[in-house]
Amino acid sequence: MDPVVDLILGGRASTAAEAEELYLDEHLDEVFRLVESDLSEEEFRRHPLITLLLARGSRPPEDA
Repeated sequence: MDPVVDLILGGRASTAAEAEELYLDEHLDEVFRLVESDLSEEEFRRHPLITLLLARGSRPPEDA
């Protein structure tokens, strides 16, 4: 299942944006490992964690 959806269904987040932020925060070490890895640029950008990170950075913030 989708880890972001799991955070919502598990009650740890109440919105998709909150769940995405929490998921990224909890996997920051993995992001650093991916940055330092020898993955090609294409492989790096296709990794689900990096895809989520890049997508969040390109979206406008949600209205509170």
